[in-house]
Amino acid sequence: MDVKFINPFIYGTLEVMEKMAFTKPVAGKPYAKTDETARGEVSGIIGMTGDADGSLAMSFSESCIIGIVEKMLGEKVTEMNRSVLDAVGELTNMISGSARKLMEKDDLKVIAAIPTIVFGRAHTVRHVIKGPSIVIPFTTSMGEFVIDVCLKSNVKPKQEEIPQAGEKKPFDPKAHNPAVFGRPSMPKAGPDILREQIEKDLAKAGPVEHKNAAERIDYLKQVLEETNKTRSAILKQMKEQPFMEYTQRQRYKKALPAYDAKIKRLKLDIAAAETILKMSKDDLENPTIKPHFQHYPNTTNKK
Repeated sequence: MDVKFINPFIYGTLEVMEKMAFTKPVAGKPYAKTDETARGEVSGIIGMTGDADGSLAMSFSESCIIGIVEKMLGEKVTEMNRSVLDAVGELTNMISGSARKLMEKDDLKVIAAIPTIVFGRAHTVRHVIKGPSIVIPFTTSMGEFVIDVCLKSNVKPKQEEIPQAGEKKPFDPKAHNPAVFGRPSMPKAGPDILREQIEKDLAKAGPVEHKNAAERIDYLKQVLEETNKTRSAILKQMKEQPFMEYTQRQRYKKALPAYDAKIKRLKLDIAAAETILKMSKDDLENPTIKPHFQHYPNTTNKK
């Protein structure tokens, strides 16, 4: 593996953990790993391709990730649950994104897939490419975690960078990653501008009186348009802000199913109102219910 890819992941980890988990991990000495055994109880794995192919894995001890999630959520967490596993995926995705941003400053374009979560004692981490990976251990007040990187560069070195026969060129991290040694900056999350709108949209609304079916249809269509608009804005923010605050992203994720249910209900209400609008006065005053018959085979015992 090309060691020039290590520094962006170290700095990306430090930035994301400080911003999202309000903790400052201390990096240990990197070492090569040749087996597939994870260095923790839960891991997030994300594949990458582009100017480099491979994958990143983050493995946490149980005490470490539970402590980190408590800081992220601001509430007590006592066991491994869905919120903890979601947090592992979010952290893996954000650290990958931060590292890739730093690589872009060095003209390295790398894209990432969706993280996969694996948990359980002695679980395995299988990287996309074969070969040893580089593990950087980190310690925190809550416990330990590691980042496990296995990347292979697809960029051909420039002629002046190729050492001549018998010449051993020392590795200079600043030359390989000048952006990292400048002022690395993780993109800032945008403001939570939709919070009030979401609370308003999903609050239990009181009955609204209308003069006729046509007026009710216009009202329902307006509400449907506004609801669809807010739902689209939520999806757009989630896509464009990979470093959104964890609690904000969780709130958006929980709101989406509620928006889907509201949109479905509005469409049914509109269809019902349009049906009523098409009915004549006589139909409304003297409705006729057409019977429907279903014939079943006679299953009674015949004597």
